[in-house]
Amino acid sequence: MPKHYLKKFGLSAASLLLTLIALEIALRLYGYNPLRDWRMSDFAMRPSAYADLKYELTPGSEGRVWGANLKINSEGFRGPEPSSNPATHHVIVLGDSITFGNNLPLEDTFSFQLQERLRTQGREVEVLNFGVGGYDTIQEVASLEIRGLKYHPDLVVVAYCLNDISISSVDPESLKRLRLLHSSFVYESRLAQLISSSIEAIRAKNWLKHANEPEVFHREYANQIDPISDQESELLDLMKQSPRWPSTTWYGDRDRVGRLRFGFRRLARLSQENGFQVVVMIIPLLLDNGGVYSHRVAHRIVEMEARRAGFDTIDLTDKFMRAGMENLQPSLGEIIHPNKVGHVIMADSLYDFIQERER
Repeated sequence: MPKHYLKKFGLSAASLLLTLIALEIALRLYGYNPLRDWRMSDFAMRPSAYADLKYELTPGSEGRVWGANLKINSEGFRGPEPSSNPATHHVIVLGDSITFGNNLPLEDTFSFQLQERLRTQGREVEVLNFGVGGYDTIQEVASLEIRGLKYHPDLVVVAYCLNDISISSVDPESLKRLRLLHSSFVYESRLAQLISSSIEAIRAKNWLKHANEPEVFHREYANQIDPISDQESELLDLMKQSPRWPSTTWYGDRDRVGRLRFGFRRLARLSQENGFQVVVMIIPLLLDNGGVYSHRVAHRIVEMEARRAGFDTIDLTDKFMRAGMENLQPSLGEIIHPNKVGHVIMADSLYDFIQERER
């Protein structure tokens, strides 16, 4: 290769290297560190050995992740270590990232607030937060079956988010890849993190789209779908009316509603065998279209399936509407996760339900 080409190549390589170094320095000065949330005593989540769970919280992990400082206890759920006092009564809350408390300190979550309200009555009670981001009803029931029954709960709360009927969870393979990144040089380079995080974001989006394809969903969960007969005219009529956006797209799909039915039926069996009561608390999307909530049909479908399984229900829509949906959003456009005010409403509603139940 002629010397002038070598010189040009060397200058280009040096220029590229300086540009990359400048970008790395700029990203560090800006504080960019997307994998920082994963650099804890261990990752907050890990692939699970249990097929129905797919992934789980990592016992003993702690740090700042999902917008909050958190600690996962040795039993694998958020909060302090559970009491060893056999006289302690337990309420177990099942749910996804809303229950877990994304963007909230532990003290602001509705499960913690409910516990404080009950303890003001002099009760020896613990409210255990089994929420895991992205979990659907089957994963939640499996979590109760695997880890929760040993606490002999008196009451199990299913904090139901409308997107629980779709696949909105984490790809276990993504967790494995992130673990590899954590142990490699990539973790030390912010620029490499930028590239790898962007790739993972694209992969996650594509994975969720693929997992929610009707034929893929049916094939994956064929043994977890209860039938819906053609004679269930009221339910089928509601399914036809189900809004197409957002998070309720799948309430018109027999496979999705059938899997919800399967999950509730499985929970009902556990309830009967272990002597606990179940209440399904339906959490609305934080949407208000001129004073009209457009997703009541989806709520009605969930309520029908819960009642079919023998569960009580609490629909928070009217209380949320009175508070003002915009006042419950943690940030503009965030329609899934209620802020602290929303969690106060949830805690109050559950407390009132428990008080009424015991009269």
